[in-house]
Amino acid sequence: MERLVWTAREVVDVDGPRAMLRAYLEQRDIREFCASVSLTARIEAACDVGCGFGRLTPVLTEFAERVVGFEREAGLLTVAQSLQPSIEFRAVQTLSSLPADDASFAFALVFTVLQHIPEPEVHTVIAELQRLLAPGGHLLLCEETDATLEAGDRANAQLGYTCGRSVSTYEAWLTPWRLVATKRRMIEPDYPRPDVGTYMLFAGPTSSLRPSA
Repeated sequence: MERLVWTAREVVDVDGPRAMLRAYLEQRDIREFCASVSLTARIEAACDVGCGFGRLTPVLTEFAERVVGFEREAGLLTVAQSLQPSIEFRAVQTLSSLPADDASFAFALVFTVLQHIPEPEVHTVIAELQRLLAPGGHLLLCEETDATLEAGDRANAQLGYTCGRSVSTYEAWLTPWRLVATKRRMIEPDYPRPDVGTYMLFAGPTSSLRPSA
C-alpha cells in the first residue's frame, strides 16, 4: 500500500535557528516531566515510541538505566543509530505490535504520534502502549489537542493525516490510567498556529490486572 515516507523534514517542519530553539524547548519540558516522575518512582527502563531520528530520546537516558527507541522508517532509524550508537533503537512494522515483552518499561514517551493515527487504529496502539508499561508506570504523551484541527483524508491516513483531540478524549481512552499532569506545548513563538498541542502525563494502575474487553 502506498504511504507517506517520513523524513526529517516531516518530523521537524522548520530548520536552522527555529529548529534549534524548538529542540531546546521540547527537551526542557520532557526533562521536567521525567524529573517529576523520578522523584517518586525509579525509572529502570524507558522507551520512545515513534522516535524518528531520536531527537528527544537522549533526554530519557538522563533518567532511565535502559532506553529503547521504536521507529518504523528505515531512513530515520539509520540516522538515530548512527548518531546515538549507545542507545538501542528497534525497527518496527507497525506501532500496534511492538517488539517488547509485557511490562518491559517504567516510562514511555510518545511525541506527536497518535495525532496521525485515525480511529479505530489509534485504540489498538494505545492498548499496545499500556501492554508495554509495568504496573504503576508512566506514559507521557504530547499530541495536538485542538479538536477542530483535522488535516488530510482520514480514510487514507497513510498518505499523511493529523487530527487534534481534546485532553479529555485521551483521558477517557486511557482509563484506568490517571491523568496526573498537563502542560501546553511551547515551540518557537512565530509559528503560524498558536496552539501546537499539550503534554499529558498518565500514571498507570499499580495492579497488573487489565480490564476485560
